[in-house]
Amino acid sequence: MSFSRAGSSVPDCRAVIFDMDGLALDTESTYCHAWRSAAADLGFDLSEAFCRSLFGRHADDVERALSTALGDRFDRRSFHASAERHWRRYLNEHGIRRMPGLDPLLAILKRRAIPYALATNSDGLYAGECLRLSGTERAFPVVVTRDQVERGKPAPDLFIEAARRLRVPPDLCLVLEDSETGLKAACAAGTVPVLIQGNEEIRLRMAASAALSFPSLQDLAELLDRNE
Repeated sequence: MSFSRAGSSVPDCRAVIFDMDGLALDTESTYCHAWRSAAADLGFDLSEAFCRSLFGRHADDVERALSTALGDRFDRRSFHASAERHWRRYLNEHGIRRMPGLDPLLAILKRRAIPYALATNSDGLYAGECLRLSGTERAFPVVVTRDQVERGKPAPDLFIEAARRLRVPPDLCLVLEDSETGLKAACAAGTVPVLIQGNEEIRLRMAASAALSFPSLQDLAELLDRNE
C-alpha cells in the first residue's frame, strides 16, 4: 500500500496505527472541560490554550505540568478527584464523538485487508471506557494502552508494541497522530508518521515532523478512496 499527495510519497506501508485521544475520538474536549472545571473548583483559572498544550501526554505528566503551572497551592489529589467527577458527568450527558472520517477510513482498511491497531497514552481503564462510550469498543482488533508498556509517548514503546502485535515491521506501519508528543513517539519507533490536525496554524508548525499531513481523517480517507 502506498500513499501519495501533491507529488509527495512515503514508503509502502502494510499496517496503520491510530492514536486515540483527539485522533480517533474527540476525547480531548472532554478532558479540557474536566481540567478547567476541576481547577475552578480549587480556585484556579486554566485557559483552553494551556489545556491544549497538555494533549497527548499521560495523566501523570499532565498533573506534573499542572502542579508546576499552578504552584504550591495546587492539591493534586483534590484536583484528580474533582476532574474525575466532572469528566464522568460530562460523558454521561454528552458521550464521546468519533472523529470525522474514522468510520470510512476503517471501512477502507477492512476492504483492503490492511491490519490496523490503536495505541494510546491513556491507561486501559480510561481507554476502554472511551471506546465503549463512542461505540468503538470492537472497532480495533489490537489496542495497546499506556499501562501495557514500560514508557508512554514520546517514547516509542506503544508503537513498537502495536507493530509487534500486528506482526508488521515498524518501518512499514503508518502512524496517525494529532500531537507533537505522538509524532515524536512515531519517529522514535521508526514508523511513518502522518499528522492529522484540523488547526491550520498547528498543522503548519508541526508538519515538518511528519511524512504527510491532513486536516482530518476524512481527507485521508478520501485520498485512499480515490486511489483504490
